[in-house]
Amino acid sequence: MADKKKGRHYGISLRTVILGMFCIGIVISFFLFIAMRDTTERYNDMEAATDEYIDCQNDVYAIWDVINDLSERARNFVVTGSPEEVILYFNEVQVQKSKDVALESIKSRLVDEQMMKHLNTALTLCDRMMQVQYYAMRLSVEAYEYDIEKYPALLREVELTSEDQAMSHPEQKRKATDLLFNKDYTLLKNQVDIRIGLCKTALIAVVEKKHLETSERLQELLQHQQHLIIAMMITLLMVCIFVMSLVIYPLNRLISGISSGIRQDVRGASEIRFLSDTYNRMHEEMEIANNKLGYEAAHDALTGLFNRNSYDELRVQSEGKNVALVIIDVDLFKEVNDTYGHDVGDKVLRRVADVLASSFRDADKVCRIGGDEFSVIMMNATSFMKEVLARKIHDAAEILRKPEGGTPAVTISVGVAFSDQIREGENLFKKADRALYRVKAAGRDGCAFYTPEAE
Repeated sequence: MADKKKGRHYGISLRTVILGMFCIGIVISFFLFIAMRDTTERYNDMEAATDEYIDCQNDVYAIWDVINDLSERARNFVVTGSPEEVILYFNEVQVQKSKDVALESIKSRLVDEQMMKHLNTALTLCDRMMQVQYYAMRLSVEAYEYDIEKYPALLREVELTSEDQAMSHPEQKRKATDLLFNKDYTLLKNQVDIRIGLCKTALIAVVEKKHLETSERLQELLQHQQHLIIAMMITLLMVCIFVMSLVIYPLNRLISGISSGIRQDVRGASEIRFLSDTYNRMHEEMEIANNKLGYEAAHDALTGLFNRNSYDELRVQSEGKNVALVIIDVDLFKEVNDTYGHDVGDKVLRRVADVLASSFRDADKVCRIGGDEFSVIMMNATSFMKEVLARKIHDAAEILRKPEGGTPAVTISVGVAFSDQIREGENLFKKADRALYRVKAAGRDGCAFYTPEAE
């Protein structure tokens, strides 16, 4: 009974149910998101591995094609004597360098120790083949009585043995042909082919291993996703059941009771929901009213800046901190009112407030502390910022010198004091006010900074 008198209600709270289901849904969704992300990553890994395999395979074939192409061009030259074959041969070796490009591409992709071992062996054998090709082509140049100076430096640098130089041209041609078609050369070429084939086999093994590992991980992730989806479906079903029993049915009974004018005791969470909605509306209206009152109490109604009360509080809060106090007076403001009227005077004050607010940082506190008197409390400011502050004030004054929007041009007098330039116990406001007095005594329209030396 005591619990009922205090307004407590037994039963399940709708807030607790929704919060619990929400937390469960969030947890399940989080793990489902992780599983889906991992699945996507594994799939991307598999796709990347496939792409790398295709690229590496193409690069291996490219190396193989270059080796075969160089061999064929060397053979064609020694048999036919066509200089074009030599040009194409050394264009590949010295300019295109397709073999080197493909090799660098392979090293940047799927690098396997066994695969690279076979590939390096193939390239070593290829170098040996090229040495034989160079010698055979050099010998053919002599056999066909071509001018060696017209051929690439790599070929000119090949030195023939004295025996080969002493041969007749037909003998030189036969030997050059024999070098590229004999058993030793053919065996060397076959060894290159075997090593390239072993390299491709090793490459396939690497990709298959990576695919197998990724596939196993994908199967695990898919199973996890299935379990999480089932759990999510169960959670949604439970949410529907609780909402129907705690909200829909009690709400329908409450509406029926209100329509018929009969008082009805609604069970479950509907009463809490009703009271919560009512409280929230009242709280929102009160908060809006309090905020409005608080704003009006802290801000000047005309300019929207902080008012004198806020200025006094800000000064107290800034004691002991590095601040700069800026005091601004609108020069001859009484004459503006007398000449143009108070409506224009109010516009001038609002314009001065807007210019000051836009000239200083958000952290700085711009206040209207009197009729035509303004103040700025610059936070985290020391005398090292004197030039920066002087530029701000100068720019603001230049804006106000020009009439705009029906407001006449005005000038301002400014006094500034930095807290790091006064001794403990001295009044920062008085120091800034003294600096302002110096400006007014000098004829207004200016800015002065308080310094111990100036005082």
